[in-house]
Amino acid sequence: MNRKEIGEFLYRFYRKRTSSFLANVYKTSITGDSKDIHRARLDVKKIFALYGLFEMVDPAVFRHRGGYKLFRPLYRQAGKIREIQVNYLLLTNPQPLDAAYDSFVVWLMEEERQATKRFLFLVKKFKEAELSSTDKVIEKICRSSSIFKLRSKTEAYIKEKAEQVKVLQSGQPGDKEIHKIRQHLKAMSTITTLVYSIKPGKHLDMIITSLNKTEMMIGDWHDRVVLKDAIERFLEGNTLVSGEELAALTALKQGLINYNLNLVNHFMPEVVAVVESVLAEKK
Repeated sequence: MNRKEIGEFLYRFYRKRTSSFLANVYKTSITGDSKDIHRARLDVKKIFALYGLFEMVDPAVFRHRGGYKLFRPLYRQAGKIREIQVNYLLLTNPQPLDAAYDSFVVWLMEEERQATKRFLFLVKKFKEAELSSTDKVIEKICRSSSIFKLRSKTEAYIKEKAEQVKVLQSGQPGDKEIHKIRQHLKAMSTITTLVYSIKPGKHLDMIITSLNKTEMMIGDWHDRVVLKDAIERFLEGNTLVSGEELAALTALKQGLINYNLNLVNHFMPEVVAVVESVLAEKK
């Protein structure tokens, strides 16, 4: 693709994502269905990936625009709902739902109800008209000569992220550091995948393959951290839990901790390999 074609592709792709988001949000306001909320969240995730790309290509023009601020409250709230749904899945896998978890499940259901209520409130407050000013900025970037530097800017971006991961992975990273590593790897993955669809390259293909493998393992780790944290919050706020349920949840929590310790030992070498591969590539 030439510069004009790349710019047109990106702008049309962006408009398609925002249109899909608005359609899903409108549907959500009617149904309140968690699946519709999740679809809207996936749309925002893609929009944020595009924002990251536009900010990388032309930071002077895109920086401090209102798009992130406009979408972030909905995205975060949808994320809370998604985490609760993942908690349900982990409780039923691999063993059947234990009766000893009954009050915890009831608590999760109430958490989901409140989170959904909050999401629908944010939908009503969403200001669609504010998208227009960001759209104009993005169109300007897509029509500019900066878009032609997509490949070189992408290489610089992923090297910067790799350097940040390298610092975080040194020593014995805890949950906080691993979570930041996950965020940096996801940012690298979304940008490289998007750019690869426009301008394929052997190096980007290799990075994407490595990132996808590592991301799956860190995503598995994160899901269990979320469930562990939910159990802790439930037990802190519910002092009248039966002895049977307390024992079951305590055992489950320890099992999650043990599983994640083992998982970290598996995926950290993969993280090191990805970082070394990115940083070893000549500019």
